[in-house]
Amino acid sequence: MRHLIPALFVFTIALHAASPLEDKGRPVSLDPARTPEETARLMKVPPGFRVQVVAGEPELVQPIAYTTDDRGRLWVVTNTNYPTCPGEPKDSILIFEDFDAEGRAHKRTVFYDKLTFASGIAVGFGGVYVGAPPNLLFFPDKNGDDKPDSEPVKLLDGWGNEDTHETLNDFTWGPDGWLYGTQGVFTFSNVGKPGAPDSERVKCNAGVWRFHPTRHVFERYCEGVSNQWGLDWNDHGEAVFAACVIPHMWQAIPGARYSRQGGQHENKYTYADIQTIAWGRYEKAAYCGAMFYLGGTWPAEWRDAFFFHDIHMNKQRAERMIRDGSGLRSEKLTDFVDSGDKWFRGLSPQLAPDGNVYVNDWYDRVPCHQQREFTDRTNGRIYKISHEGTKPVTVDLAKATEAALVQHQQSSNEWIVRHARRLLQERGLTAEGTAALEQMLADDRDDTRQLRALWALHCCGALRESTGLSALRAKSEYVRGWAALLLCESESPSEPVVAALASLAKADPSPVVRRQIASAAQRIPIASRWPVLFALADHAEDAADRNLPLLLWYAAEPAVAADPARAAELLVACKLPKIQEYISRRMASGK
Repeated sequence: MRHLIPALFVFTIALHAASPLEDKGRPVSLDPARTPEETARLMKVPPGFRVQVVAGEPELVQPIAYTTDDRGRLWVVTNTNYPTCPGEPKDSILIFEDFDAEGRAHKRTVFYDKLTFASGIAVGFGGVYVGAPPNLLFFPDKNGDDKPDSEPVKLLDGWGNEDTHETLNDFTWGPDGWLYGTQGVFTFSNVGKPGAPDSERVKCNAGVWRFHPTRHVFERYCEGVSNQWGLDWNDHGEAVFAACVIPHMWQAIPGARYSRQGGQHENKYTYADIQTIAWGRYEKAAYCGAMFYLGGTWPAEWRDAFFFHDIHMNKQRAERMIRDGSGLRSEKLTDFVDSGDKWFRGLSPQLAPDGNVYVNDWYDRVPCHQQREFTDRTNGRIYKISHEGTKPVTVDLAKATEAALVQHQQSSNEWIVRHARRLLQERGLTAEGTAALEQMLADDRDDTRQLRALWALHCCGALRESTGLSALRAKSEYVRGWAALLLCESESPSEPVVAALASLAKADPSPVVRRQIASAAQRIPIASRWPVLFALADHAEDAADRNLPLLLWYAAEPAVAADPARAAELLVACKLPKIQEYISRRMASGK
């Protein structure tokens, strides 16, 4: 679940329709500030929906990031230091709860009040994760009394703050059990455990990253683009994020390298990068947040629609993702929210426990941090967008039995599914829980439920190799593809797994499966990945695909450098002209 003002602060800004005061070409609203209730009433939403105020000033200011816990409570990070980093230790982590029938929170608890600059939050594993450059912090609270057990633990450091609207942000628990976040292009991070030398650190400059909560492993998941602020997965586990200034929509594929707003890829042999999935508009503007609607409460036509915010135009937009070869492309759906208030700066849409949607509002007369003389740090809101007929729900999933948490993988509300999965991961599975999930994976007729079972088994460390190999033969291309990816997560797959992936790469008719295998190949030891590379290179039909040739190249490049003789064989056998060219170039470049 998630979080900043990414683009609140891009350098190229689309002008408001109203005639604004301008500062250095950037719009400044002449409209007066409105109360949270007035702003909510001004919001235009589709018929059957309404906007409710959950919290606002003076109880809440500058809500840069938020999430929900297993009781449905809101955890909010305030950031009055923005854009100065690190700033003064004056900001807070707040907990809002006791919601009435209109959605308003009636209880506010201060969990911590000495934050400097923070931009991301997640709850789980006995505490609270907070991104506060240069650190990824963990506040332990094992007894759940809403008081930190100690000062925060520094899990990682090395996060940059050169551009404070582009540092680590928008934390989200992924289906694979990792904590995900994004970072922009003009901030330069060198991330590792405190005290780690450069050789044990990961450079992070534009892209998506992830951190494992129990193994404490940090990885760059994919790289490139511009100033992204948010990431989410659809019903089939396809991840998408929006970005600013350059084309606005991108599919987050493991190991992918995307077009960049500026700078170069770390690997100089990249040669080419993967392009946008955007349908063609909304370019060179400021976007924030990412949510596939999977709440199960709104009308069916909204399920799997992708929601994000247009900060400059004071709107929440929605797009539909359409299958395109091995991946997706976006298609315009609607402007879901048109605020009518030029101060509205919506950031991150997120599911609520009842299947409705929360939105945090930075609320400021300006959209850019360069306009410091105009900014207002005394306000901020969280709203709830609800569909008619929905009723508040009371949840406390931490009290649920293992059997109930397993059964929750069948829920139509992804909020329930994700929290239940993370709780299973925290607890670990019994033999009975493992058997129930294995049966769901093998027998359920809905492949989205099969995927949930697969992810839950993997998160809990209970995905046996034999089960994963069986999943490679599933009817669903998405199950087969995810099984391939998860079987290689350890970066040391067995010989039977590599052989099965090579066979699948050769014979599987689905480009989605081949795409996931190409990503997985990057995690196979270089000397062992050749059979998979040869199999993927045999598909002439993939030559024009947006993703497959380049993903194959990213997996093949280090192998080509390590073994020129095998590279020459691949050059001859390859049916993808682009990859033949890249093999030749790489061989000619030497080491």
